[in-house]
Amino acid sequence: MVYLANIIRLLFSIYILLIFVRVIFAWLRPNMFNPVVRFVYNSTNPYLKLFAGLKFLRIGALDLTPILALYLLYLIQELTYKVLLTGYFSLEILISMIIILLFKFIYFILFIFIIAVGLRFIFEILGVRSNNIFVNIVYSVSEPAVRPLRNWIKIKMKGGFDIHVLISLVILILLRYLILPRILQLISMLFG
Repeated sequence: MVYLANIIRLLFSIYILLIFVRVIFAWLRPNMFNPVVRFVYNSTNPYLKLFAGLKFLRIGALDLTPILALYLLYLIQELTYKVLLTGYFSLEILISMIIILLFKFIYFILFIFIIAVGLRFIFEILGVRSNNIFVNIVYSVSEPAVRPLRNWIKIKMKGGFDIHVLISLVILILLRYLILPRILQLISMLFG
């Protein structure tokens, strides 16, 4: 069973890699007539189309549907691997894996927002608001984390600095490194 578990895990890993390459292709916009590009798109289209209708996962320029697709694929991979290795399946194993992988998913999303808001904070300090593509992407990706604070807390600063970016960055860091680990620790004590 160990060999079968490893082969299935390898197949899942290859497919996860293909989806990841597809996400990178979406940013780079390669030649669609290239056979490698066509292979990646044709092999990942059936699975990714399952998530295409989930509009709530599109936040500004950030499309989280591939991340959810990767998360679910990874969950199935790990669950299959564990069941094949142990020969045992239970609802408790499924729930614990879902919770652990959900927290990993949330950590990943928070990491993306921390990087984007952190870069935006640096741009705010330097006064960078150009029509540069990279700067526009950073502002677009970070906006869903900054906008709610701008709507809730009305603070105007002189010089054009947006204090909401700093507040958002602090909240994201506290969530990622202080609050969520404590919640995960509490859940693991309840289910452990």
